[in-house]
Amino acid sequence: MNPPSAPPPAPESWLRHLLDELPLQYLLVLDGNGALQLCSRPLRQLLRLGPQSLPLDAPTVLAALPEVLCQHLQEELLNPAPAKPEISWQIDLQHPVPDGQHTLAWQVRRIRSAGPAQGLLLASAIDISDRQAAHAREALQSQVLHHLVYEDELTGLTSRYAARERMLSLIERQEDFGLLAVKLRDFSLLRDNFGPEGADEVLRAAARALESVVEAPLLLARSTGVEFTIVVPGEPDVAALQRLGRSVLNRFAQPLKLSQAELVISVSVGIACFPLHGGTLEELMRNVGTALHAAQEEGGRIQRVFDPKMQQKARERLWLDHHLRKALELQQLELHYQPKLSLLGEPGLAVEALLRWRHPKRGLIRPDLFIARAEDNGQISAMGRWVIVSAAAQAAQWHRMGLEVRIAVNISARQLSDPDLLRWLSECQRIAHGLLDVELTESSVIDDEAGTHAFMQECRNLGFKVYLDDFGTGFSSLAQLARLPIDVIKLDRSFLRPGSEQQRSEALMRSVVSVARELKLRVIAEGVEKPQQEQFLRNIGVDGAQGWLYAAAMPADDYVGWLRGKGLAPAA
Repeated sequence: MNPPSAPPPAPESWLRHLLDELPLQYLLVLDGNGALQLCSRPLRQLLRLGPQSLPLDAPTVLAALPEVLCQHLQEELLNPAPAKPEISWQIDLQHPVPDGQHTLAWQVRRIRSAGPAQGLLLASAIDISDRQAAHAREALQSQVLHHLVYEDELTGLTSRYAARERMLSLIERQEDFGLLAVKLRDFSLLRDNFGPEGADEVLRAAARALESVVEAPLLLARSTGVEFTIVVPGEPDVAALQRLGRSVLNRFAQPLKLSQAELVISVSVGIACFPLHGGTLEELMRNVGTALHAAQEEGGRIQRVFDPKMQQKARERLWLDHHLRKALELQQLELHYQPKLSLLGEPGLAVEALLRWRHPKRGLIRPDLFIARAEDNGQISAMGRWVIVSAAAQAAQWHRMGLEVRIAVNISARQLSDPDLLRWLSECQRIAHGLLDVELTESSVIDDEAGTHAFMQECRNLGFKVYLDDFGTGFSSLAQLARLPIDVIKLDRSFLRPGSEQQRSEALMRSVVSVARELKLRVIAEGVEKPQQEQFLRNIGVDGAQGWLYAAAMPADDYVGWLRGKGLAPAA
């Protein structure tokens, strides 16, 4: 699919040029730090600051202004006015010109809406010496400021500030309303593939798609980034809001039409109502965001209505985000090792390295409670590197003790995007005397088969055995196994669970073993807990097993003790 064509120039570029060139438009723009952003040509000429090509800075311009105006601007920079877009100060001032005096009506405003102009301080003036010209300039000035404050520049939708203003008004009058938060999923992938301009075109197309669903008196606004809000006045009925949410989801199930392509994008929808789910705007926005996050966590393309139970999950995510950052720094992470045993009497020792988090207050935290969150917040790469380094150091220590134990480390799909991963693995394999292996889940292969295939091959070149982990949980086929450069298939523990599907699971395991023999691959079963399960695995020719029947994951010293108890390691 070809990337979208470049959109027209951004509105702020021609807007800046327009304000700079328009006659009689005296305009000064400073940012929140007092730096000069714009001094229009007419104002430069009025203040006799030299030609347009001469560089200017804020102190030079402020010094040329009337003293009272200069003082007010400086006070405004030091003490910003309350968050209102209205005029904060105005005054009529006399300015000397070659043919006498001109009276200029000055106004000072600060832009409060979200967007590129947020926080800018504007000082503008019209020459009321000529009332007709003054009225024209005032109208244009009002139009420009309205554009900056109330319209989203990229999509043309209502701005975040205007939507907030509308909701505050409804809350002040105690009128019921519904709120939907709509967020595009996986947008970073689009930006990576299409670039910023192509991503902007997708956002504009998404806005048009939403407009086809949202009709007056509903208010559609772009809130932040890839998120939109829909305000539904007078609608406290959750069922009606869910119907609107389904209409949004159905629309995005259809492709968006771009300039040179069509694209299907999934969205998630969160729903909340005033006053049922929040008595203030801040509470309502927080809760609709919580509902939106719940929809995203469940895979997207769904909607969720806020439920107070979601707050506990949100608090848990915040706790994890905060404390996970400290876990590495405070050395709270540790590796436990679960043995892999041969069912065919083959020699050799092997374990899987499993991450554990020992928190000073919560104790030992299982990986299923924090790994997924580490992947979501981007901390998985640093944690994954720590696992690789720690496993290499442990393999080297056991090697010095005369124990040749192969240690398999898990590589998540998110880690595969780390450009330095192979370099880390190569160096750690050297430290480990070639005793490291890698395990990749079936889902990582499905996400990017070509990239994962190349990574697997590089690992084999570096001396790693490559395991395809959790086989049977995804959608890869037996035929796909022939294309993958792997050494071992690990059957997911779900194959061994008793139940109505047990006969079917056993048939599938026989098929996997048969295919693996033809491809000269080994097969290991996870989650073996009963002797009957072990006997079945032996009967069908499974090579190895791992599970509580043999040993739970344990610290390194306990594993050495376990080996000694079985006569597989020399006495201390």
